[in-house]
Amino acid sequence: MAIGYRANGGVDFGINSLTPTIDPSQVTGDMMILIAGGKPFDLGWSVGAAGWTALGSGASGSTAAGVDIGSMKFQVWYKVATTDTEANPTLTEGTPAFNIVGCSLHIFSKGAGEVWGTPVVVYGADETDGTALSFTFASDPGVTAGDHILCGVAVNTDAIGPLTANLTPAQTGVTFGATTERNEGETTSGGDMSFHSTDTPVTSGTGSAAPTATGTGTASGGDIDRAEAAFIRLRVSTPTGSPSFIVITAGV
Repeated sequence: MAIGYRANGGVDFGINSLTPTIDPSQVTGDMMILIAGGKPFDLGWSVGAAGWTALGSGASGSTAAGVDIGSMKFQVWYKVATTDTEANPTLTEGTPAFNIVGCSLHIFSKGAGEVWGTPVVVYGADETDGTALSFTFASDPGVTAGDHILCGVAVNTDAIGPLTANLTPAQTGVTFGATTERNEGETTSGGDMSFHSTDTPVTSGTGSAAPTATGTGTASGGDIDRAEAAFIRLRVSTPTGSPSFIVITAGV
């Protein structure tokens, strides 16, 4: 089994509906993962394109949105590509309206003959002020060798700056490979926010507890005790067995 990271379209920020970019390297059969975070914590949104499936959501509390303050919402959608190249989806603003939202679209490849399992997502909040980001996710998503992990985080201020230590997963019973930063950005639009994502292969073991993730920012200005993150488990499998045939010979 071989999950590979193909590409992403960068980070998009806005105070209204967004259209994240699907990288032109995407081909039929790729797994496409759209991750988004923003405030207010109860904002309304949907993906306005056929075939995209939402995988729950999480929020870091219920603090009202403002400049460098407010609880964050995070959500994940997925779609297995059926064409080369798929049309860009739209993250459509709902009710309540966006204060500020960031999103990015990630593309993963698989080996020939493999099939994707449904991604599993668990969410977690960090509500402790300071430069360190630390998340304990809601439950054990069943990680095992050969899986691949995408992590994303939305922070309620731009003041935390680019992370000096990438958001890196950990889990009891699991050995992870190297974590790679896939995109990062900050914006002063709306009420300000930061966005960061990484991916990490699972090299061995089987998880036996809820996973965690940590990262480190460069500054602690503003109220940065409101951050929401997602831990997304990707998996492929190879179908086994051969079809059975019955040969019927017609008489003459």
